[in-house]
Amino acid sequence: MNTNSFKYYVFYDLETTGINPAFDQILQFAAIKTDLNLNIIEEYEYNLKLRQDVIPQPGALIVNRLNINKVMKGEKEYEAVKKMHAVLSAPDTINLGYNTISFDDEFMRFAYDRNLLNPYSNQNNQANCARMDVMPVTILYFLYQKNALRWPENNGRPNLKLENLNELNGLAKGMAHDALVDVKATIELAKRLRESNTAMWNYLCEGFDKNVDLNRINSLDKVTLLDGLECELGIFIRNRFGYKNNCMSLCAKVLYQEDMSRSFWLRLDTKDFKSINLQEILSELQKSTVNRKIGVPDFILPIKDKYNVSSEKKKELFESNLNWMKSNPQYIEALKDRLLNKTYESIDIDSDAALYSRGSLYFDKDKKKACQDFHKIDDLELKNSFVESIPFDDVKEIAVRIMGRNYYSSLSTRVKDRFHDYMQSINEGNHFDFRGGKRNTIEKSLNDIRARLEDVSKLESDQVEILESFEKYLLEKD
Repeated sequence: MNTNSFKYYVFYDLETTGINPAFDQILQFAAIKTDLNLNIIEEYEYNLKLRQDVIPQPGALIVNRLNINKVMKGEKEYEAVKKMHAVLSAPDTINLGYNTISFDDEFMRFAYDRNLLNPYSNQNNQANCARMDVMPVTILYFLYQKNALRWPENNGRPNLKLENLNELNGLAKGMAHDALVDVKATIELAKRLRESNTAMWNYLCEGFDKNVDLNRINSLDKVTLLDGLECELGIFIRNRFGYKNNCMSLCAKVLYQEDMSRSFWLRLDTKDFKSINLQEILSELQKSTVNRKIGVPDFILPIKDKYNVSSEKKKELFESNLNWMKSNPQYIEALKDRLLNKTYESIDIDSDAALYSRGSLYFDKDKKKACQDFHKIDDLELKNSFVESIPFDDVKEIAVRIMGRNYYSSLSTRVKDRFHDYMQSINEGNHFDFRGGKRNTIEKSLNDIRARLEDVSKLESDQVEILESFEKYLLEKD
């Protein structure tokens, strides 16, 4: 995007109880506001109290070095999330961090939604808010601007985790996975990348603009398979492709869904299509297809020698599969139809996880007003009465949970009864997220803790203390 149309960056990071954005909780939020030259303007840090309906993952606590006694103190989630919302949704702001688009942004989106706030407010065109991510930018520098940094390795393979980059390059002082330390490290990382090649930094920043990204994809070289069927060819950069593959795959775009702002790319360098049984070809092609949201790099680059650092074997496989596509366009046409008509198993999704299935409550004018009216009421007795009067079941259910999670001692009888029904449903394990996952349970965390404590040689002393204190908490809770 053209950063000149903005005034500020807000770098931020979260520490959470786990990796499920619908059912886990933010425990620590840190952000630093800078000008566009990366000069620090203001810092923000909020520690949240663990909710009674959330069971942390033991692995998350020991990574974040968060003792259970510490997470039992802090701000109420509802009040803290409103503060985060104000920071990240400030006008003329670009929000960014390290791997924020894949992880932190989604956590914020669900935290906003379950607190009756606009889940997409940190990418709001009207307020001139946008988002970026330093991690995919870093991967491009690793591939094409080697002198920008020292690049960490693990067992002979590159490993671009922020903690490793920080340790090797001295980006920021402090403990890894402390939210504020990670934010400071990300700002210093951005400075060094930009200083090493400013033109490259600006080019990559522009790629987070949907219009720029779409224009770049449309300008890629194309292969024509049939009348009306053209496929753009590109180098798809994604860290999940693995560092042994230089985080890249040579692909052909087989479908673009404008209404969902996403494209589907067939990887042409992983399987030999001509060796696949034709009875299985469609399912194998589908397995080799990855989707990508427009303006949310992972970047797509032209297939040119200066960018294509794939192995010779992968380059040869790409050419072979491209020729196969030209000779078998009917299968690409059938693949498009299959992707367009893909059906998903019906799941009874819990309210905390229903954002993608029901859509944002803010998309409905009347529900949006109910959400806004809820936030305006400070008196808890009046807030209870308002919750009881909400005419929309989905808004009311979320409002009941907000009240129970944050103001339990002030609940009216009706709101308390409804919140108790919700807590009972957790105990019965009836909650599913949009992927079919369930909430973590006391039993699962206890089993995980005990398995980890069987071999403490892999743990540091403070991590052992964290697990033991967490075990005690769960046993008392149970």
